[in-house]
Amino acid sequence: MKKILFVTATFYPQNRISVLRIGQWVKYLSMKGYDVTVLTTKKYPFLGPFGLEVELPGVHVIEVDFLPFFLRKKFNRKTNEKTESKERNSENHLLSNLKFITRKARSYIGSFFDLYDLWIEPAFKEAVKLQEKKEFDYIISSFSPPAVHIVSHKLKLKYPNIKWIADFRDLWAYNHIIKAKGVFEKMEKRREKKIISNADALITVSTPLTQEMRKYYPLHKIFTIENGFDPDEFLHWKQNLTAQPKIGNKLVISYLGTIYPNRRDPSILFQAVNELIEEKKIRKQDIEINFYGNNKKELMDIIEKKNYNKFDIINIKGFVSREQSLKIQKESDLLLFLEWNDPSAKGVLTGKLFEYLVSGTPILALGISKENAAGKVIEKTQTGKLFLEKEELKKELLKIFMDKKIEFYNPNLKEIEKFSREKQVEKLIEILETV
Repeated sequence: MKKILFVTATFYPQNRISVLRIGQWVKYLSMKGYDVTVLTTKKYPFLGPFGLEVELPGVHVIEVDFLPFFLRKKFNRKTNEKTESKERNSENHLLSNLKFITRKARSYIGSFFDLYDLWIEPAFKEAVKLQEKKEFDYIISSFSPPAVHIVSHKLKLKYPNIKWIADFRDLWAYNHIIKAKGVFEKMEKRREKKIISNADALITVSTPLTQEMRKYYPLHKIFTIENGFDPDEFLHWKQNLTAQPKIGNKLVISYLGTIYPNRRDPSILFQAVNELIEEKKIRKQDIEINFYGNNKKELMDIIEKKNYNKFDIINIKGFVSREQSLKIQKESDLLLFLEWNDPSAKGVLTGKLFEYLVSGTPILALGISKENAAGKVIEKTQTGKLFLEKEELKKELLKIFMDKKIEFYNPNLKEIEKFSREKQVEKLIEILETV
């Protein structure tokens, strides 16, 4: 029985899309007979939201504390502890502001001075203990943060016979959204090269990202495993996708995910809808645009700058549980997908897209073309339509209102099935055997 150590900062019960990639790999590897151990961070409340409670029979999950002693007591409440509504709202507001400030700082310093750097030494010590006891055949670390690759690098140095596969859900020093500037950019690239050069193989989520990484690591084996969906979570996805969606009297457009102004930016949708209302081609009561996630600050900045919500059709709903998220996706008329039409974002494939594919709801994709990895997936699966220009988007929205149907939605089940986690784990096993 082959033994695998996964090194990841995020893991169940955290309710984050990043958890699902590794969490579902772990599940299917264990089901296929691998001995799997997960090394992760202690789950303090500020690392939430939580709620993804899953059973992983046979999988050993080790949480390692990383906060200084004087902070542990303050944050050592159980994640399921009930908090008064007022206190919880205050914490969420503070967390939202902190995330906003952190993103601003990251645009200059990149991944330097990261909180998870405190996790490196205690996690490495725990990994050494585990290795002495279990003698792992493989380490699989999944970025971000850099700490997961650094811990794996240190373990590989100490035990050279272990095969280390470094997984990149997003790129590190060459990230298109969170990228250092000036001297920090040079330092970060040097830091990444020193760490990653020690890996036996790399994995990225798209062909363009794999091609990009080959420029920096030409001697490495680099593979592609896209993000995907767990068929156990979407039991009737094939039946759901064979039914043509019906449009009611009110068109509900929903977005679930992260907003990045000037990158993942919904402005052309706001412009298109507002113009259709002003031109009296649609009525304001016939459309609703809802946003779910911790994006209030970013959204308000976009909306207030040009008074985009003058017809009161945009709603900022806040964070919802995964169960609610999947329900919202299914019950909406259109799912909004945002990406940045820039060469640096060409290979980005977010995990949320693959939930959209099996939701049974058509995708309205803004800011991408068929040159983007996400655009190619949407076009090949025939689950949505891509828009770069406002006028083209206006025409399509008006057509939907007039016809009460969405003609561009014709899901290709064979293409969608390729992104099943079970099939992707078979590909992962082939990579392990190759290494």
